[in-house]
Amino acid sequence: MGFNMYIKFSLSFIFILASFNMVIAQEPNFSKYVAIDRQVKQTPDSLTNNILYLHHYLDSIGSNDQEKIRAFYMWIITNIEYEDQVELLFDKNILFYMGSNNCSSPVCVLKKKKAVCEGFSKLFQFFCQQSGIEAYSIGGYISKRGAFQDRATHSWNVVKMNDEWRFFDLTWAYAILEHTGIKRTTNEFYMVSPDEFILSHLPLIPMWQFLESPVPMSVFNMGDERIKEYLTQKKPYYNYQDSLKNYNQLYPAERSLKNAHEIYLTNPSNKFNRALEYFRYARIVLNSQSSLEMKDIKELIKARYRIKIAMILFRETQDVSSQLMFLQAQDVLLLLENWIQVTRSKNKI
Repeated sequence: MGFNMYIKFSLSFIFILASFNMVIAQEPNFSKYVAIDRQVKQTPDSLTNNILYLHHYLDSIGSNDQEKIRAFYMWIITNIEYEDQVELLFDKNILFYMGSNNCSSPVCVLKKKKAVCEGFSKLFQFFCQQSGIEAYSIGGYISKRGAFQDRATHSWNVVKMNDEWRFFDLTWAYAILEHTGIKRTTNEFYMVSPDEFILSHLPLIPMWQFLESPVPMSVFNMGDERIKEYLTQKKPYYNYQDSLKNYNQLYPAERSLKNAHEIYLTNPSNKFNRALEYFRYARIVLNSQSSLEMKDIKELIKARYRIKIAMILFRETQDVSSQLMFLQAQDVLLLLENWIQVTRSKNKI
């Protein structure tokens, strides 16, 4: 199968899947966004290479948070293309989540005007947060009708709007727009309620479901009807608001360790994303201790322990993305070993 055909097949799959699974809860009046969409289309090209200038322009289009969010959403799905690097052909798990030359930072995405789904969601998160709107980029699983899932393969967003949480999937919106050419179809993934979004998107961590009774993976894999049935059953109350508050109070390194633990509890088979969180933890420890005087030997040793676990987990999964991450983890381990040796020598430990 040629690469272009492969991409078209992937987009078609997304469209078909979405048609079956997605229903808009309390469908917004999208006609009110006509003027916003028109102004977004008229965005000067001269602004699109500077992320701060572009944000300022899009932010100024809206007179309230909802209009600003709409401007960010429409600009991204009509100006950022889905990443089509040949490397992505070899591993379907990389396709949505993490390419070998992954470009997911907002600055990189804007520069290349291309991204995998993580890049779409990170840019949207950046725009929202720059405007003081609480928003998050979330990784997770998509509905595969009972298929075994050993890692997250997709990324999307959740935004707080009028004290309620609503979900956005810009990658699928882009895919449907490319497939149909009809702009209104992109609204299927705009401002979706938690109890509807969970029918096709399961976050890596239960907190990101924003449900008082999070849906377990075993139920999610059974499909729509079983999920709906589960949501009507009385179960122990889960306070996701408190969980999010506590999560946001953690340091970045602590968040990565918590993520790894939650990923294991939710889906023990997911070794890749757990390893990825340990990798991020080790990198954060290295980057946060920039000078020799600030190096904490205990933290470095902890990071070395975690990166070794990450390498074991990457080894066990044995696919292209894991092999690439294993090589990067090796580099981090060497840096940690070097800093531990230098720090011990300086402190004569």
